[in-house]
Amino acid sequence: MKKIINAREASLLALNRVEDEGAFINLALAEVLGAHQMDPRDKRLAAEITYGVVSYKMTLDWLISQAAGRPVSKLDKLVLTILRIGFYQLFYLDRVPESAACNATVELIKKSKKKGLASFVNGVMRGALRKKDTFPWPDRDTDEVGYLSLKYAHPHWLVSRWVSRLGSEEAEALLAANNRPAPLSVRTNTLRVTRPELIEALEGQGVKAVPGEVTPEDVILEGSGRLTGLMAYRSGYFQVQGESAMLTSRILDPAPGEQVLDGCSAPGGKTTHLAQLMENQGKIVALDIYPHRLTLVDATCRRLGIDIVRTQCLDVREATEELVGVFDRILLDVPCSGFGVIRRKPDLKWRRKEENIKELSNVQKAILNAAAGILKPGGIIVYSTCTNEPEETDEVITSFLSSHSDFGVVAQETYLPKSWQDSAGEHGIHLYPHIHGVDGFFISRLQKKL
Repeated sequence: MKKIINAREASLLALNRVEDEGAFINLALAEVLGAHQMDPRDKRLAAEITYGVVSYKMTLDWLISQAAGRPVSKLDKLVLTILRIGFYQLFYLDRVPESAACNATVELIKKSKKKGLASFVNGVMRGALRKKDTFPWPDRDTDEVGYLSLKYAHPHWLVSRWVSRLGSEEAEALLAANNRPAPLSVRTNTLRVTRPELIEALEGQGVKAVPGEVTPEDVILEGSGRLTGLMAYRSGYFQVQGESAMLTSRILDPAPGEQVLDGCSAPGGKTTHLAQLMENQGKIVALDIYPHRLTLVDATCRRLGIDIVRTQCLDVREATEELVGVFDRILLDVPCSGFGVIRRKPDLKWRRKEENIKELSNVQKAILNAAAGILKPGGIIVYSTCTNEPEETDEVITSFLSSHSDFGVVAQETYLPKSWQDSAGEHGIHLYPHIHGVDGFFISRLQKKL
């Protein structure tokens, strides 16, 4: 019998895993929700609080330090997490009454091993209510980066980069977009159903769905829930996937019968999309450096009814002679900083450091150089990242072209929605949450000369 817990208890358990074990937020939350008995409304609230606390952690800590009159580094770790849960409700959840947020936070500490600190938590929460409108936020006129960083809860160094590159107005729009929930999109498995048939099947199972506007397979779901329990999921009718990721495979545009390499394949979303576009005819070699991640690719292929994918545990940078000249097309969705998907993975902005960008750029250049050596003459490489940082995007392509005169960037406008076609630049297309409404991505289509 699963233990019954409420939303705030579930959030505390998940956040403890994130803080104590370095767990990823989505995995920690899924494990907690799956292990306990909860009302569906409590599950939704738990998810909202957990993601909210991680998203706004820096700002919540500043607010707590103001209300408590001491640095958060001086607070007990469990007490701090409970206060973050309470402060998130106070400052960011309008539908939770202030009194309920205070009372629920005090009850949460009373149920913990630190129940002796209930009066302290109560005092900090009540103090925050009294001071709510008088906290000394940075002055935007004299410290714009500090103001934007604290208001939108992004690392100071990252905000500084974006303000310098995009300007303050556009940087603020991007910051705000990162704090809004991402739409839930799925990709129709056209090997089994059409998009109208998938929408009908989903709605028959109580899930409201509408056609997306980015690719022909795209479906947007309204609301959320445990999709893996749906018959449509188990029957392989769809794959959960972001719209930018779907567009990446579309831009590679593989044809039935071709030989295709997915150089960084796990967990298999793009790999299986390529197989769909190839009508499950031809061959896809899917590489990854972690065997356990390749099992995810294999499992996804089985569920979707795909049998042209061969997984191989191999770093594309160490490709063997037998792979040279084999592939008509290569997809490189390379490891990156991931700043384009902050709204889905808010913990990324706290895990990454500025020096990681240069480190990743070197890896990306090496991967692209290696892939170029095994592509057939006349073949296509699509290089993509879920980030828009220059060192990982345009600068990688510029560096690559300077040492590979047999390659050039080829037009990809025809693969884009009409309203986006002006967004294509010299090296590829940059997609942004605040402009296009999709995950931040960079996609470059390169062709090797005959």
